[in-house]
Amino acid sequence: MAHNNDAVRNKLIEISDKGLMLKAIALNVGVDVNDLSRFKGGMDCLKESDVEILSEYLSEVHIPQ
Repeated sequence: MAHNNDAVRNKLIEISDKGLMLKAIALNVGVDVNDLSRFKGGMDCLKESDVEILSEYLSEVHIPQ
């Protein structure tokens, strides 16, 4: 199942803007924080399998208002 990198990136930006640190996301997903930061900044530097795991993780994250 192909994931839309832009949609995953936008969700990552939304979640990190609400206060969840990239380092915490990277640890939970199992990717390098530098690669995650580059992905957030617009580079396609994550493997498709990592994007899939990230997408699944971000869909489960809920940050209260």
